[in-house]
Amino acid sequence: MARPKVPLISRRKALEAALEIVDREGLEALSIRRLGEALNVNGASLYHHFKNKDDILVGVTQLALADVTSPRSEHDSWRVWLPLNAYRTRQALVAHPALIPVLLRRVPLGIGAKEVEASIKRLEEEGVAIEAIAPLMESLELLAIVSALQEIGQFSGGFEDAEPAAVTAIKRAERASALTSEELFETLVSSVIASVETAVQLKQVRKARGKRTSARTPRKAAS
Repeated sequence: MARPKVPLISRRKALEAALEIVDREGLEALSIRRLGEALNVNGASLYHHFKNKDDILVGVTQLALADVTSPRSEHDSWRVWLPLNAYRTRQALVAHPALIPVLLRRVPLGIGAKEVEASIKRLEEEGVAIEAIAPLMESLELLAIVSALQEIGQFSGGFEDAEPAAVTAIKRAERASALTSEELFETLVSSVIASVETAVQLKQVRKARGKRTSARTPRKAAS
């Protein structure tokens, strides 16, 4: 279908309406036609901005994650802005949980590619080993997703078949928890960063030792 020469509505307004549909009705409800109805325009007019539903989902997810950016200040340490981005990702997903499946397809959809590239360059500039960058970024993103699922209740199954005593114990432990979900997330973020750094350093040391051992080992003469 051909796109109209003049857009009848702004891309931003269309994305805001699409995000409202996703939040209220879920991903399956979103379509060019449904979005046109919400905006009171012919669906064909939206082809000026979007090629298909995936194109809309990319824009909607980028809108929801607008606060998750590459470092905004040259003076912020990566130990500050990288966890902050993980926290902002978590908050965005808690506010818009229907977008979690889309974020899991972030790489093939190309969502946030420029921000990720800028973050990688900044981490390198700050002296983070290139071997540690992907593990750090990927683990924090996964942690944000899992924490968001926990916050919205996706990991809290029903206890209909459990013994009453077990249900009582679980509820008692939940009420007595010393950490809120946000505090637990912050604790896990710190632990993940420390664990990844240690694991990468140990692997580098073992690799270097292996090279030295290999270099010292005499080769057998050819027969």
